[in-house]
Amino acid sequence: MHTSVPGFSSFVDLYVTDPFFAKVYVEVTAGARDDFFLSDGFLFRGFQLCLPDCSLRLRVIEELHSEGHVGRDRTLQLVSSSYYWPSLRRDVERFVERCRPCQLAKGQATNAGLYLPLAIPTQPWTDVSMDFVLGLPRTQRGNDSIFVVVDRFSKMVHFILCKRTTDAFKVAQLFFQEIYRLHGLPTSIVSDRDTCFLSHFWRFLWKMLNTKLDMSTAYHPQTDGQTEVTNRSLGNMLQSLVGENIRAWETRLCQAEIAHNHATNRSSGFSPFQVVYNIVPRGPLDLTTMPDPSRLHGQASDFVDALKATHEQVSTNLSHSAEKYKSRADSRRREVIFEPGDLVWVVLTKDCMPLHEYNKLRSRKIGPIQVVERINNNAYRL
Repeated sequence: MHTSVPGFSSFVDLYVTDPFFAKVYVEVTAGARDDFFLSDGFLFRGFQLCLPDCSLRLRVIEELHSEGHVGRDRTLQLVSSSYYWPSLRRDVERFVERCRPCQLAKGQATNAGLYLPLAIPTQPWTDVSMDFVLGLPRTQRGNDSIFVVVDRFSKMVHFILCKRTTDAFKVAQLFFQEIYRLHGLPTSIVSDRDTCFLSHFWRFLWKMLNTKLDMSTAYHPQTDGQTEVTNRSLGNMLQSLVGENIRAWETRLCQAEIAHNHATNRSSGFSPFQVVYNIVPRGPLDLTTMPDPSRLHGQASDFVDALKATHEQVSTNLSHSAEKYKSRADSRRREVIFEPGDLVWVVLTKDCMPLHEYNKLRSRKIGPIQVVERINNNAYRL
């Protein structure tokens, strides 16, 4: 049986006109080189067949890569084991980067995009972030989650009991009962929940306020990571407080909240109690008869001035902390900015999938999709 591959028979003619192999072909023919040799008119470099500049290079890469859609390095190893040309590595890398099946199936996080901090608030409880701690042991009252609300200025937190099945209406009720009655309405809420959830949340909260005012909100999908840090701290505190009785976490939640608000925050330089009230609530050790000069404020004007000075210092400290974090984060990232009209791949996560439709063999990306609007350097509307 004889096998022939279309295109290989024209190699002899292509060697003579190839920008790289033309000189090599002449030198080998004249016996001036020993690192290449001719066999039946084909040029070899060791066991590698030399491919001149033609469409066959792309066909060889496609054939070997499509065996299993392996990565760049493995494809390069497959091709270079039998073939050689000067731009082999570059051509393989370019082909793998543009392979559509690979793009759809191999979504992964990258270091694209510089850290973009949120604007620093100027006073307590005007800008908050909220998140949920899920997957806790179910208590006798049926609670298995915690609704976490953090003031982004003072870093004061409220831990609110809830259930995993809590919807936007119930979250709005909890916010109305536990946050609004103490601090009023915030001007912004940062959350990693989707637009639908936040839209329902605001509508239900507005309805509870019995107001006829209409409020439109813009969704900016970015977070300062404040609630994630608080969630980790909360988990560590609860583990230490409950001991072996893990289902007793519900009764220890208020203790964890006051402990968090009493401790000095690294970013602000003050405890949340100091920032909001300019005093620290009394604990068991403060009930002694010994005098405490820190609780003597004199006139009301002195108290107001001291609180104002605290807020100014907190704002300065938060600015310095944000600058340090941005400098450290950007050292490991690269700036990538898209403009309206650009085509991008969108990585799909489990959270983006409808319930029960996610599986590990689904495509991890969709696209290319056109950018419609740039919200900021890290958020786009597609």
